[in-house]
Amino acid sequence: MTRIRKKKTILVKNSIADYTREIVESDYAIIQALSENYANLSALARKIDFLIKEKTNKKVNIQAIISALKRIRNNLKISSRKNFEVLATSSLSVRTDLAKISVKASKLNAEIITKMMEKFYESIVQISWSPTAYTIVFDEMLYPNIISFFKKEEILEDKKGLAAIIVHSSENIIETPGCVSSILNKIALREINIEDVVSTYTYTLLLFKREDVIKAFDALNSLISECRRIKS
Repeated sequence: MTRIRKKKTILVKNSIADYTREIVESDYAIIQALSENYANLSALARKIDFLIKEKTNKKVNIQAIISALKRIRNNLKISSRKNFEVLATSSLSVRTDLAKISVKASKLNAEIITKMMEKFYESIVQISWSPTAYTIVFDEMLYPNIISFFKKEEILEDKKGLAAIIVHSSENIIETPGCVSSILNKIALREINIEDVVSTYTYTLLLFKREDVIKAFDALNSLISECRRIKS
């Protein structure tokens, strides 16, 4: 009599936990559902099972995926608690009637911006640097003055009618991963476009079109209030 062997689940080279973590980290909706403990683990595991099979063309173990999800959920809860503690003590301020200009990165433009800082120190909200561009956020009333400093061909972008929300946090934000991500994700869930974002020391500046700033403020105020509720 021929003996039929039961087909075993094939384990892929990378562990199921690695594939599961990779899929979870690429989808903020899943991260939120796990961290806030409303995800149906069995249903989510079936979805991830399908994605892993699609990627590896191999059979995997659903229970292994559920176990990986539980571990990820526990880690997210610990991380979220730290985020809540930082954001719960944060505050918001708003600056309206702003403009911004981005210019090509060069020694000459760096020197111009340095001189500009000396002249208009109180009216410049933020300066950010990259290897290819310098961006200045400033009071809109200075727009004609600021733009006159640069040659037309040096200007990459200029915009008026902007407003900034500044999130003031404790020094703990520097060592707490995920805080800025939580802020940005809250804005993204409201489908609000961010013109620019800069994180410097203990404050995070987010730049919006003037008409979007009220919605953005409401979203961030809601985030901070929720963190305070959870913390208390």
